[in-house]
Amino acid sequence: MSKNGKLLSGFQDFLPSSMLARNAVIEKVKKVYERFGFLPQETPCLEYASLLLGKYGDNQKLVYEFKDKGDRQVAMRYDLTVPLGRIIEMYGNSLIYPYRRYQVGMVWRADKPGKGRYREFMQMDADIVGDDSLLADVEMLLMVMDIMRGLNIRATVRINSRQILDSLVEICGLQLSEGANLLRVIDKFDKVGAIGVKNELRNLSFSEEVVAIVEKYLLIDGSNSEILASLKLLLEASASFEAGYNRLIGIVNTIEKAGVANKDCLKVDPAIARGLDYYTGLIFETTFLDDPEFGSVCSGGRYDRLIKFSSGEPTPAIGISIGLDRLFAAMESVNLIPEIKTTTQVFIINFGDVYLARYMGMAKELRDSGMTVEVSAKPVKIAKQMKQASLKGVPFVVLVGEDEIAVNQAVIKNMKTGEQKSVSTESLVVYLCGQLNSENDI
Repeated sequence: MSKNGKLLSGFQDFLPSSMLARNAVIEKVKKVYERFGFLPQETPCLEYASLLLGKYGDNQKLVYEFKDKGDRQVAMRYDLTVPLGRIIEMYGNSLIYPYRRYQVGMVWRADKPGKGRYREFMQMDADIVGDDSLLADVEMLLMVMDIMRGLNIRATVRINSRQILDSLVEICGLQLSEGANLLRVIDKFDKVGAIGVKNELRNLSFSEEVVAIVEKYLLIDGSNSEILASLKLLLEASASFEAGYNRLIGIVNTIEKAGVANKDCLKVDPAIARGLDYYTGLIFETTFLDDPEFGSVCSGGRYDRLIKFSSGEPTPAIGISIGLDRLFAAMESVNLIPEIKTTTQVFIINFGDVYLARYMGMAKELRDSGMTVEVSAKPVKIAKQMKQASLKGVPFVVLVGEDEIAVNQAVIKNMKTGEQKSVSTESLVVYLCGQLNSENDI
């Protein structure tokens, strides 16, 4: 194969069958975002490199950066959060706060390709800017639960607080730099377990006293109220503990008393230690219950110091991010990907070019009523046209040949049941609308 016919490593093609399924998932996520009052936003794929560089720590080397034909140093967006910060800085005075926006779009990272890792992939983000309330935290978590339910995913939203993690560092008697190393090791708990965390802490020369405190911290378990009580016993001497503890108590009580989450949906998890460079309060991950080792399919948290107005004043913010490819891989592992072969609802059989004007008129009438319609391109054997409709997964086929035209009738075949029915051509639209509506109600 020539280079022109070869796909770049780390990039993907999506044929129609894949795109139909992806679009179905994207639309479901968008609808949940909009039900919670979030509005769509879009930003360019290219930004000035100066906007992106310096924002991602060690991952800065993964930013695609180059000079464009205008001799400007530009970069392809690495995520959807930094461009959101630019929006607030540029248009801050004209926006209504709290600013609730969502964005679905591709991002690019010069990462090493591997299983589930791509250099171009889609993120579906939602953020609330300018709101530090408990309500904002709760709504973000409820929205994640709604998305998972809408996709038929059994999931647990695991929550923690940056203040709780800071309290652990303080109780361990560590300085800031040591604390950062400690939390990075704790973040590996899901992969290596308590023993693995202890071994790595010892390898990094942490004291046995610190190792013992961390082990006690990581082994805290039980109901949410039991976990919170245990955290209080271990960490309440820390100056930063009370704020994080009270916030978690408020979140858990509000969600559980509202009756929108059972014990499997929301879980306080002291081991969640993500986004250490920018999260300031609530942090969370979403675990796929049918395949817990798969990792998080949706994550987020509160980042009250990351986004600033043009004055330089920071504004509170909280957000969630869903990686579509990772979500798809998780859904695929338990056969949750919707099988959609076509968007066509009605397929009109072609009995000959002499009838094309009639078929075009029928198609227009059906399309004007909101249906998606395809007319068979060539008047080949009826069986071959029917097979084509069947392979496409079209639910209804319409046959209007010489015999049907003579009596002003149309034959409609339900491709799922095999049932055929003759209706007058004047009743065709009403009949098919009714059939399609009844299918959607099932």
